[in-house]
Amino acid sequence: MMKREKKKSIHPYQILWLLPIVFAIHNIEELPFLQGWANEILDDYPFLARLYDFKNLAIAMGLLTLTVSIVVWMEYKKRNRITLHFTVFCICLLLVNGVVHAGQFFVYRHYVPGLISAVVLMIPYMAYILYLFVKNNRIQMREIFVYLVFSVIAMNPLIIVFLLISSLLAG
Repeated sequence: MMKREKKKSIHPYQILWLLPIVFAIHNIEELPFLQGWANEILDDYPFLARLYDFKNLAIAMGLLTLTVSIVVWMEYKKRNRITLHFTVFCICLLLVNGVVHAGQFFVYRHYVPGLISAVVLMIPYMAYILYLFVKNNRIQMREIFVYLVFSVIAMNPLIIVFLLISSLLAG
């Protein structure tokens, strides 16, 4: 009689390091088109449209990617409740961002910057890593739900804050 091999499951820390890479790929897809798209969408809000200047966007995306990278690095180094919650919050923010891109596609009925990487990479990866954190008892579903709701509320203000910081850095 053959021994049945137990299927080894993936632990979230085996693929968590991909998080900043997935986010960077998304930013790379978004950056060349976002200024033009924002100018079109934010036509009635010139102050906001100015924040979406290419240089500001590049700095903001760099800072956001750096922030996510630091959060992931801290989670690998510390693996405590605080770093885990920051990590899950980042994952939820990026999942919500991916869903927003998909929703914008249906609202505007054409390509929106970042759509392909959002649908192909961000949404599946973020959902899967959250699943792994739950499956491995690192966090509970109700906590993820709270972070998802908070992400919906915080996403746009955080983007604006990073754009404002970028405009100060850009001079």
